[in-house]
Amino acid sequence: MSGLASGIDTSTIITQLMQINQIPQNKLKLQQAAMQARATALTSMQTELENLRDKADAIRSLTLFTPTQSVDSSDPTKITATRSSGAGVGGTQVEVARLANSQQRTYSYTSSASDTTLDLGGGKSITVTAGMSIDDLVTTINAATGLPVYAASITDPNDSSNKLLVLSSKTPGANGDFSLGASNSTGLVEDTSKARAHGATGSTHTFDYTADPLNPGTITINGIDVSIAANSSIDDVVQAVNGASTGVTAGKDSNNRLQLTNNTAGSGSDFTTSSSELVEYGSGSAGTDSTLNNLNAQYRVDGGAWQYATSNTVTDAIPGLSLTFKAVTTSPITVTVGSPAPDKAAIKSAIHDFVNLYNANLADIQAKLAEKPVIGATNATDAAKGLFFADSTLQGIQDRLRTAMASPIGTDPTLNLLSQIGISTGATTGSGTVNQDALSGKLVVDDDTLDDMLDSNPDGVKNLLGATLGKDGLAQVIDNVLNPAVQTSGTFDTLINQTNSQVSDLTDQIANWDTRLSDMQDRLKQQFNAMELALSQNQTQGQWLAGQIASLNNG
Repeated sequence: MSGLASGIDTSTIITQLMQINQIPQNKLKLQQAAMQARATALTSMQTELENLRDKADAIRSLTLFTPTQSVDSSDPTKITATRSSGAGVGGTQVEVARLANSQQRTYSYTSSASDTTLDLGGGKSITVTAGMSIDDLVTTINAATGLPVYAASITDPNDSSNKLLVLSSKTPGANGDFSLGASNSTGLVEDTSKARAHGATGSTHTFDYTADPLNPGTITINGIDVSIAANSSIDDVVQAVNGASTGVTAGKDSNNRLQLTNNTAGSGSDFTTSSSELVEYGSGSAGTDSTLNNLNAQYRVDGGAWQYATSNTVTDAIPGLSLTFKAVTTSPITVTVGSPAPDKAAIKSAIHDFVNLYNANLADIQAKLAEKPVIGATNATDAAKGLFFADSTLQGIQDRLRTAMASPIGTDPTLNLLSQIGISTGATTGSGTVNQDALSGKLVVDDDTLDDMLDSNPDGVKNLLGATLGKDGLAQVIDNVLNPAVQTSGTFDTLINQTNSQVSDLTDQIANWDTRLSDMQDRLKQQFNAMELALSQNQTQGQWLAGQIASLNNG
């Protein structure tokens, strides 16, 4: 606590004296804040004007007016079309009877007590760790790179407490079929009835075999005799059949019955078998034709023959076009290719982009020119206001831009004003009110006028915008206005460097004041401490004298 001897709050006095002495430094800090704000604003304006120059350069791009062909679909919700190269002009009718789908197979899954391998053939496999749940297996499959399938789990429709694994090929169409590889050891069992499509299968017949213990026998397959030794085992029979050229493959089923399958797949793959030692078990299964083509897209062009594609994106249906099938059609969809011409939509978009950015820049400059400074600012926010009030540099840029928009451009006297192609400030009055945007120089685009000029005189519009080599137009005029200001070492770079130099100088001055104020505070503390010490000593001496006088009086 200060002032113990004097009773004066010396700490408060020192604080107040320091606040008075800090006033010059505070003014420097406000100046610094203002200069930092000015540097930031200059950098931002430089970037905005560079962007405006770039938008102007975009409308003189040589490719913007390059003739191109429009491509339209009468129903883009079912078929979309894009041009891949030059295409024949006119309309083509396309019908889609089926979209391309991916093969999908469904499996029951039983986790294993030890690690297993999910093999999808072609060297594509992953490790399935012991006890992995079906949902974790789905996550593992989808996270793995290079696998030919995606995975999902669904609720078993026959057992709501159980889940099934569904694998879907990443490649649509017949070429995307897949199956588990020979090294698969994961507890997956396929429900083949749920597959979207099947490959062709050969006819299969199953037989009970009874060996003749004494006499050799014969099995005749498709008219070809296969000799069987007396008392042959079922394994001997399998080996004998597979060693003969009968066109079938022999094996055993789980009940140790002989099973013969035609090596030729398809619906016409049945075969005949006869032997006194064989009795057919059941009626066998007929061969089936492949349904994998059902995974392919089916379409036709102009009522011609049906065609097929393994993808829903087709590049050979209409020369020069890429078609994307999105839905089955109920009636023909017309794909129309236009004659080569400049892309009006792209040209108009480039013009609108320029006009929008021009208006944004003009509004920003006008706002900065109009903002007045705050007299006697006491905070950084107020100090940063009015930094560009009536600024000659910004005023000059604004005037030159507005003049460029309204002045004749180029050498063609019949088309040398932007207003002739629909770019103007619009009417200054109308509906009984003054149009402030028009008075401030903001631009509007009359799309109808622009469309008409692009249709009737595209070369004239091209020349006026500056997109013709060797002819200056709007883009070149904007470059001439802005380049001196925004180019390297231009006006803005100079102003930014000067402002940053002022900031640096103010920083040094503020640092010097920090030292001066610190020394001043130390001196004040020393002075008041000395005063308190002297007062304390005087008070002690006075108390001693008072004591001495009191003792004399009492004596």
